[in-house]
Amino acid sequence: MRSVEKTKSKKLQVHRRQVIEKIRNLIDESRKVLVVSHIDPDGDSLGTQLAFGAYLRQIGREVHLVRESEIPDKYRFLPGAETIRRADDMPGDLSVDTAVVLECPSRDRIGSAVRFLRDDVRIIDIDHHRDSTEMGDVNWIDTTASSVGEMVYEYFCHVGFKIEEPIAELLFTAIMTDTGRFRFGSTTRRTLEIAGELIEAGADPRKTCDQVYFSLSPAAMRLMGKVLDGIEFVQDNKFCLLKLTRDMLEQTGAQPSEAEGLVDYTLFARGVKAGALLRAVDDNCTKLSLRSQDGIDVASIASRYGGGGHAAAAGCIMKLPLQEARDEIVRCFVEVYGKSN
Repeated sequence: MRSVEKTKSKKLQVHRRQVIEKIRNLIDESRKVLVVSHIDPDGDSLGTQLAFGAYLRQIGREVHLVRESEIPDKYRFLPGAETIRRADDMPGDLSVDTAVVLECPSRDRIGSAVRFLRDDVRIIDIDHHRDSTEMGDVNWIDTTASSVGEMVYEYFCHVGFKIEEPIAELLFTAIMTDTGRFRFGSTTRRTLEIAGELIEAGADPRKTCDQVYFSLSPAAMRLMGKVLDGIEFVQDNKFCLLKLTRDMLEQTGAQPSEAEGLVDYTLFARGVKAGALLRAVDDNCTKLSLRSQDGIDVASIASRYGGGGHAAAAGCIMKLPLQEARDEIVRCFVEVYGKSN
């Protein structure tokens, strides 16, 4: 068994080296590079986008960092966060020869920035989602990686790029957040080794953790209170539901981006196997975020509604009003777990 695992590991390492060389060669040929990630950015997407952008600038490339959605307040401390421009603010005739797409499993998850990926633009796709569509001229998809932050670290090491404090902070944030503070099953020995190496390079784990998890705005705290006040358990407390209405946002003065991370609270109660946060986008559309533990695969559930993600963390958009979406997701989980209580 160990022999089989060692063989797989060696093959993975060979493949990694080969694809990294392809990425490096394509970047060597580039001059103007777009770096983009998914809508509703999180710590992994923002940390890797900023780190890769900094790397490209240091090797003399013209770089355009673009986003679709607002940056959550808790990530605005990241070095260079203000340099990521909204896609709608970019000139329509923006010309780039290469695009680096990070932690984005499909083109429709890029948002309006997808218009810059014209036919003559070479695409580098770096992702760790298992449902990645491999949209690039070069595709590096590693579902064994804890995060794209981990993959970008490996890329930097391979090409000999020296990681100093700002980039160490960015990559540490990416890895820490996408592993749920190193508690998700995707966390490996290598993940922790990389985290340690980033700390040696200047990342401050306490500062980063405090900024992301313990520095919420008063509005975000009030929003959390309202959302948790409506907590709901079904299926003998195996499934936990949270609902976020537009009225809650208005009453608290919180921004939609400040709801990022609330879904994690669905797994805090003893015995819960999976949880969902349902946020009303409008009267007929609900954003669903899913979390799970103990081997429950929520990505397969999200895929039923056109979404995806990881086994333990996934999401989708349901074209239903909030209450109907709630009933539908409960029905779906009851189908998975058995009779509801």
